[in-house]
Amino acid sequence: MADVCDVLLFGTMGLTGPVVRDAIAGRGLDVRLAGFPQNTFRDEPGYRRELLKSVASCRPRMILPIGCQLALARLKGSLPPDIVIPVDTAEKIAMLDSKVECSRLAAELGIRQPRMFTGADDVTDYPVIFKREKSFGGSGVYRPKSREALQSLMEHEPGNRYLIEELIDGDDYSVDAFRWDGVFKAGCYKSLSNRGQGPATARQSVSFPELCQISSTILDHIDYHGVCGMDFRVDKAGGIFFLECNPRFTGGIATQLEAGLDIPALYCGLLG
Repeated sequence: MADVCDVLLFGTMGLTGPVVRDAIAGRGLDVRLAGFPQNTFRDEPGYRRELLKSVASCRPRMILPIGCQLALARLKGSLPPDIVIPVDTAEKIAMLDSKVECSRLAAELGIRQPRMFTGADDVTDYPVIFKREKSFGGSGVYRPKSREALQSLMEHEPGNRYLIEELIDGDDYSVDAFRWDGVFKAGCYKSLSNRGQGPATARQSVSFPELCQISSTILDHIDYHGVCGMDFRVDKAGGIFFLECNPRFTGGIATQLEAGLDIPALYCGLLG
């Protein structure tokens, strides 16, 4: 007979999984962390196989994904119906996870973004930012410094969607938000070390209500349920530019917990 636990966390994402595990365990719940290597993040068939093995060996009351919510959303209908699986639809998660669709959504809502270019002929100043439609942990985001470098990136993406953005000189801020049936909680931190070059390794919790409000506007518009990270750049004059969404736990979870935003506890509240 399979063991029983309260919460199964699936995926690791470096230290993010252990941080969430410790936060939930600190509430007296039996939580198990089943690792899924970050370098196979896009291996959805492998994700499914390993998740089903974990569910069979540890019958959880709740499955909470660390990282790829999209794969779990697609698999949700084939899992036992008595397990709480607090993820939104695959369609909403995919929309937020797409750099192109998320940018379109922000434009529709009138949210300021960096200037967008349709191709190398439109660009007059370098460097610019080149983003593949799907990226994770900074992969798929480049800073071409010349027309030739930008064209090379474009030529390597035949048939794929991407964004070419103006490079905004400023500081990076992120919001981690949780939204579920009328409950919205969010916290903001400033990235101190990455300067737009992938995941931050040093962060400082800050109060920035404007960024939390923009995040709420986006998530309210599509009636999103779950956790989502939002990235922004603030220029030297204080101008706010929306960059992208990350519909999952982010590396800033430890900073948010230290500041008093306990998103794992909000998820645990869904257990009843």
